Amino acid sequence: MIEPDTIIDGRYRVISRLGSGGMADVYLAQDQLLGRHLAVKVLHHHFAEDQEFVERFKREASSAAALSHPNIVGIFDRGEWNGTYYIAMEYVAGRSLKSIIREDGALDPLTAIDIVVQILRAARFAHRRGVIHRDLKPHNVILDEEGRARVTDFGIARAGASDMTLTGSVMGTAQYLSPEQAQGFAVSSASDLYSVGVILYELLTGVVPFEGESAVAIAYKQVSAAPRPPSELNPAIPPSLDAVVMRALAKDPAQRYADADELIVALEHEREVLRTYQGAAIPASHPSGAIALAEAPPATGSMLVVPPLGPPAEEEPPQEDHGRRWWLWAVVATAIVVAVALALVLTQGKKQVTVPRVVGETERAAIIALHRVGLQANPTLAPSVRVQTGLVVTQSPPAGSDARKGSTVKIVVSGGPANVPLPDVHGLHATQASARLHAAGFVPVVRNTPNSTVPAGIVIGTEPPAGTVDRQGSAVNVLVSTGPALITVPDLTGESLSSAQTAIANAGLANGTVTRQPSSSQSAGNVLSQEPKAGSEVRSDAKVNLVVAEAPKAKQVGVPTVVGRTELSAEEALERAGLAPQVSSVVTGEASSVGKVLRQSPSGGTHVAKGSTVRIFVGVGGGTSTTPTTTTPTTTTPTTPGQNSPPTP
Repeated sequence: MIEPDTIIDGRYRVISRLGSGGMADVYLAQDQLLGRHLAVKVLHHHFAEDQEFVERFKREASSAAALSHPNIVGIFDRGEWNGTYYIAMEYVAGRSLKSIIREDGALDPLTAIDIVVQILRAARFAHRRGVIHRDLKPHNVILDEEGRARVTDFGIARAGASDMTLTGSVMGTAQYLSPEQAQGFAVSSASDLYSVGVILYELLTGVVPFEGESAVAIAYKQVSAAPRPPSELNPAIPPSLDAVVMRALAKDPAQRYADADELIVALEHEREVLRTYQGAAIPASHPSGAIALAEAPPATGSMLVVPPLGPPAEEEPPQEDHGRRWWLWAVVATAIVVAVALALVLTQGKKQVTVPRVVGETERAAIIALHRVGLQANPTLAPSVRVQTGLVVTQSPPAGSDARKGSTVKIVVSGGPANVPLPDVHGLHATQASARLHAAGFVPVVRNTPNSTVPAGIVIGTEPPAGTVDRQGSAVNVLVSTGPALITVPDLTGESLSSAQTAIANAGLANGTVTRQPSSSQSAGNVLSQEPKAGSEVRSDAKVNLVVAEAPKAKQVGVPTVVGRTELSAEEALERAGLAPQVSSVVTGEASSVGKVLRQSPSGGTHVAKGSTVRIFVGVGGGTSTTPTTTTPTTTTPTTPGQNSPPTP
């Protein structure tokens, strides 16, 4: 927990903690730069080291920052601080919708519809920009001080894949998850609409459609169980609003509303019906004195009235001829009789009844419910993975609609999962295979396994194998290749080149390039370093490159020119250059050449290894002989064999 007055990232001073969630704590803070209050969400430290959680947390800011809408909480900033990550967002003073339900219970239908329409406007805005919230629930909706609904927490929002990991862990709150999220399938905007349907259900009844002892138990109910109609829990809910909620909670995304706009239109229609119904008074007589010939307005919203029988009693009737008054009364009486007869004909002619909801009921209970209102049942049996055997899957006409008394309602009763052959998904991508198995009524469970011949992400096969006849709803292991198995690279440092290359081959790896590098730390021919490094995990087709030591090259020095110098001067010059002089005598007939270097080998200006021998030929008197006499120096450095050997004079 962050203490008050702590400065986050040098800018946001913590005032107090607002709340805590599964991924982060939220603090009320003051922006030191702009002086405004805001909410700062700080990721829990134990998640900060998990790259998946960090990316999901960052995604909240990226998704929500682009969503500027009156019903969406704005995002201002994000950053890294104190070994974790934070998001700075708009501070909304108010109560969460969840706390309102806990404290006040179910809301009246008009208020519930008004709040849900605002949530749908936020969802519509996000969906049009490719963002699916994926975790819509009352906890993430705040009613501000003006009563406006504000949607927050795009913590797991993104345009794409599943809410359930391959290991079965649920991302989101189980009570509000759509069936496709609970099964780990791809989500769409229809998934958000299901969650909105759950919110509407809870606002109308005070409870969620499904509860259980664990998240997995609740998720299972989301997939397979039918919710009770809201009107069974709250009789104030009309059948038409019941039908709207139940359509939003359809198990099949294709059976829900096409988009947020369509659901908004349906709810706004229900709002007008409710307002008309709640605001309509049923007077004993019309304000003008007319008599209402009904206890409530007809379904069309019209009211049959009869003109006044005569002037008010307190007024004196006009002076008329008494001989004609009987005729006027006869006309009025006839009009009344005709109006009553017309009303009776219209009422009897329609014989309309409201179709009750029988989806989710047993076949017998459905037939009884339909007979009770004067309708006939036409049941048919069909296999179903999602609905328990013996329960009604669908009905036509739908609940809440009007039907002629005595007409037939078609009901489809679940025969339970069917036995069907397992489709062949070998060679498909894992996502395609899962979709095909799901379409066939099976529950795919991905199992990753290495394979040297099948590319990563491609299905190797299934357990049980393709063609096996099994019950729909059964789990099927989908074996997905992760590519060749990883191999640990051996430590080759210090080994000879041949030994290292043999070890690479024995490990199932390939020999890569060999680079030679002078070194005094390893014997020539031994491995200095390798890439990848020892202990690395690599695929079997990876190459290992080696750097091998070679003897360091001798330092090269230039040979000075000493021809014409005295013997002593020449020797000193060569020794200063790091070379070893070797003196040979050459008889000369010229007195001026005696004691001087007549020639040298190697010649001046050439480069040789430091310490090499340089032979100098010094003139001596005493005849015409040209055979040199060699004088071996007292201290010399051995010459590299075969290098810089002096020519025979």
